[in-house]
Amino acid sequence: MSAVVLSVTILRPVGDVFAVLTNVGLAATWSSALEEELITPGPLRVGSRRRAVVPMVGGRTMENEMELTELVPDRRLAMRGVRGFPFPVRIVAELEPADGGAMLRWTTYLEPGGIARLLGPVLAAGYKRSFSRDLARLKSMMESGAL
Repeated sequence: MSAVVLSVTILRPVGDVFAVLTNVGLAATWSSALEEELITPGPLRVGSRRRAVVPMVGGRTMENEMELTELVPDRRLAMRGVRGFPFPVRIVAELEPADGGAMLRWTTYLEPGGIARLLGPVLAAGYKRSFSRDLARLKSMMESGAL
């Protein structure tokens, strides 16, 4: 298993950052996802699922689906991949007040099995590079008031 841990401090209240992170309709605005939508009815809750289309190498795209497994308002959310991933994926996002804003810790667990396990460090490095840009964009957009 490879864990990618990223963190960023955003100069906005924790509640504002949590509201953006839990607004699936905004995800494609700050992340590299080309599309992202909530596919379960009703408000966001444990068991809610979202579908995303993300860019891949060579101009291809991948569609995946994740399920919300934990939701603690203004503190924590966790998701697990349920479709479209070649191996188990889990994400945990945690928020806490820090330096006049919110510190976001985003941990992604990539769990390739078999021979793919050898690629774990390479996959983790690629994900880290890509999602670091996403978090920088989130910070910039939130601090400028664009989100």
